[in-house]
Amino acid sequence: MAKPEERIKARQLRKAGESIKEIARKLEVSPSSVSLWCRDIKLSPDQILALERRSKDPYYGRRLSYALAQQKKRIERTKKLIRQGKKDVGRINKRELFLVGVALYWAEGFKKDSQVGFASSDPEMVKLFLRWLSECCGYEKDDLRLRVTANITHKYRIDEIQNYWAQISGVDVESFQKPYFQRTKWKKKYDNPRDYFGVLRVRVRRSRDFLRRIQGWIEGLKDQVGSC
Repeated sequence: MAKPEERIKARQLRKAGESIKEIARKLEVSPSSVSLWCRDIKLSPDQILALERRSKDPYYGRRLSYALAQQKKRIERTKKLIRQGKKDVGRINKRELFLVGVALYWAEGFKKDSQVGFASSDPEMVKLFLRWLSECCGYEKDDLRLRVTANITHKYRIDEIQNYWAQISGVDVESFQKPYFQRTKWKKKYDNPRDYFGVLRVRVRRSRDFLRRIQGWIEGLKDQVGSC
């Protein structure tokens, strides 16, 4: 395209309210050239306002393609790091599972009660705790008491919630204790309220001595932390 044609096109675009940078990009010329060609053109207040809006719009012009490209890079990098993290963990042996379970109890277990107990809304964490009890501590499902805690606003779907935790734990819902309902009603409305399944509380029957032993395991971990 010859310079006179570029100048004419630039002036047309400027009169239509395009920004200097956008015109330069479209015509593949420098912004300084466009500015020189269009310096006598005055934009209307509406055109100026539109340009101000565009300047704040992260998805205007090439910014959208750039933002999408950056988003794709972040997603791919995140996937790569997660894959690497899973590879770093690999398969854990019984000794490692034992230590993981002790650390989990240190963080989330009941420590002031007279019996061993654990509560979580995370199904994978519950599975890990139950596996630890079984494989490292010798407790079976018959040794456990399970109870669901849910907000009173979800009382109408308590059967669904208990069946969910029964499936996660592998314990028959008929063995569950009577659910406990939090009486404070939530003011906040959630987009997907049916994704809420409350908290599962797991207690080990006749476990006073077991709790003391766990406390010793935790103290052992603390000693190891202090010697690192």
